[in-house]
Order: sequence, then C-alpha cells, then structure tokens
Amino acid sequence: MRKKLISEVEGMTHYKIGDKVAAKKFGPLEHDFSGEVEKVYDNSVMIAITEYDPADQSGINELNGRAVVRKGEAKILKEVPRTKEDLEAAAKEEEEAAAKAAKSGKNTRRRRTKTTKESASSEKNEKSSK
Repeated sequence: MRKKLISEVEGMTHYKIGDKVAAKKFGPLEHDFSGEVEKVYDNSVMIAITEYDPADQSGINELNGRAVVRKGEAKILKEVPRTKEDLEAAAKEEEEAAAKAAKSGKNTRRRRTKTTKESASSEKNEKSSK
C-alpha cells in the first residue's frame, strides 16, 4: 500500500521548495518530465528539470533546464518534510484564496448590452443623420 502524501490527505495543493514533482509536456517538450521545485508562485511553480526523455534535450536546453508549470499540472512525487507551521500557512493561504474568490464573485460587473429596441433606434438615428 502506498503512503499518502500530506497534500493528498488534506486536499491541499501546497508546494514547498525541494519537492520532487512530475509535469506534463508543453512547449518545446514532446514528453513528460520531472524535477525539483525551485520557486513557488501564487498559481504556479518553477521546476528545475532533472529527469526527461533524451529526445527532449534541445527543448530542455531552450528552457535552460527550468520550467514554470501551473500547480494543477504538477503532481508531487516526493515531499520534503512539512512542519506544523507549513501546514498552518497552507490552510491560511487556501482560506484567503476562497475568501478572495467569493468576494470577486459578488462584485463582478457585467457589461450592459443593447436591447433589440435600443439597437434598432440607434441604427435609425445613424441612417437619419446621413
């Protein structure tokens, strides 16, 4: 039986520098690759590519051995040890993201589109002005 990772148990997508991750092919790469997390951004991670298909060597050189991948596209293979503070920070980040998403959903404005009457009257006005 495979040991569950902390992120799988708690449903988090919290990455930490040093995690070993796998990612899907993109851009100049024709095959999936794996590597180590070098930097964590809000919605993505920078991966130092360590394992790849030899056919992708020119693509790896083009990317300078690094790739920025969306967190949803990267899968954690092996985690570095997490501390209690790491888990608390991850939970706080997820709460803030959920609150931000809820807030932005309430305040979205929709562009007012012309009704059929308004568009017909504006066409009429354009024709009469010519």
